[in-house]
Amino acid sequence: MLRIRRLYWPHVFLVPLLHLLACVLLVATHAFAQGLPTEAISVANGRVVFGGEVFVTAGEEDPGWFNYTGYEYNALRNFRASLSTEVRPSSHVQFLAEIRLDHGEHLSAYAMFMRVRPWPERRFDVQVGRVPPTFGAFTRTIYAYENVVIGQPLAYQYLLSLRTDAVPSNADDLLVQRGSGWLTQYPVGSSERTTGLPVFNNNRYDTGVQVHGVKGPFEWTGAVTTGSLSDPRLSDNNGRPQLAGRAIVQLGPAIKVGASGARGAWLDNSLNPDLPRGETASDFRQAAWAVDAEASAGRWLARAEFLQSSWQLPELGTPYITAPITARSLIVEARVKLLPSLSIAGRGDVLTFDDLAGSRETLPWEAPTRRFEGALTFKVTRNVNFKTAVQWNKRDGGRVRHDTLLAGQIVYWF
Repeated sequence: MLRIRRLYWPHVFLVPLLHLLACVLLVATHAFAQGLPTEAISVANGRVVFGGEVFVTAGEEDPGWFNYTGYEYNALRNFRASLSTEVRPSSHVQFLAEIRLDHGEHLSAYAMFMRVRPWPERRFDVQVGRVPPTFGAFTRTIYAYENVVIGQPLAYQYLLSLRTDAVPSNADDLLVQRGSGWLTQYPVGSSERTTGLPVFNNNRYDTGVQVHGVKGPFEWTGAVTTGSLSDPRLSDNNGRPQLAGRAIVQLGPAIKVGASGARGAWLDNSLNPDLPRGETASDFRQAAWAVDAEASAGRWLARAEFLQSSWQLPELGTPYITAPITARSLIVEARVKLLPSLSIAGRGDVLTFDDLAGSRETLPWEAPTRRFEGALTFKVTRNVNFKTAVQWNKRDGGRVRHDTLLAGQIVYWF
């Protein structure tokens, strides 16, 4: 098979480029270290705090669209600059916001919410606005400097052949779209060919009300928000909110386990005229649950997460899709520090799907996909990292079924 990516960005150019980026970083860091902030900027006696993150990721062309995101860019080719602000007018109230520029062109208010602490001496707060996600463990490591590799887990980024504004008319329509989440089209609803949804869209915050508390070794969070895990939204599109919850137990100084759950309507009201009589978009839910664990010891850090999500689809034609379609994912990652400034890490994850009976054959409703990524991180200074990584992808369907991608990343934060 012709490897299309070789025509765009061959290794012979990419590897020297990554080395050049590393050299530029080293020179720039030593030249401008005195002028760059090394920690969050605090003004007005600590009532206003600014922080930020800037990273540049350079990677190979991804002809299989394995790293394509809901914002329609390659996660292994990105420039992101973010600025976060915390304003604390009193011990009871905080205002927090984060503005992001992604891919050098997509500017958005990633987070913008008010936090109320009725009892400042207790670890309990209520957050209102565009709030951090409640569900899942990986959402706690959403920033590049916290990520042990460069890419994201499949469940949090990989696009499936599901859309909120278009649905298959039968099981055959869904099966024919296997492995084409980067450009999906269905006969019911919008006729546009466009991107599908991930299991959990990690590139957007939720919008709604969130309650959070900590009591001894127990931490819990609950939220009522618009949209669903696959499609967090700023404005409602079906009249039924999502309910989500998460609990964490700290078993010791270096071990914690967690569990998450969420349920919300995921289809768009624009589909209502095409649905069976008596049904509306709000009747069709995405439901998910997950368990996770994290442990550390000395130079080692290990994490694991298992999650399952199901989506209800309307029964429009034969062969009918009678039961919710389900996806499952297992994510395992580890990092070890070889030296104070050098660490090596790896992440392996799989995304599998239940079988669906079509008119001619029975197959998983989406192409099962596997990924492994290994990364080497060099800590240039306390808040400047350089990463280089190799990612292997494989799936049982789609135009390109496997690929190996090389990437490098420079990260600065304060």
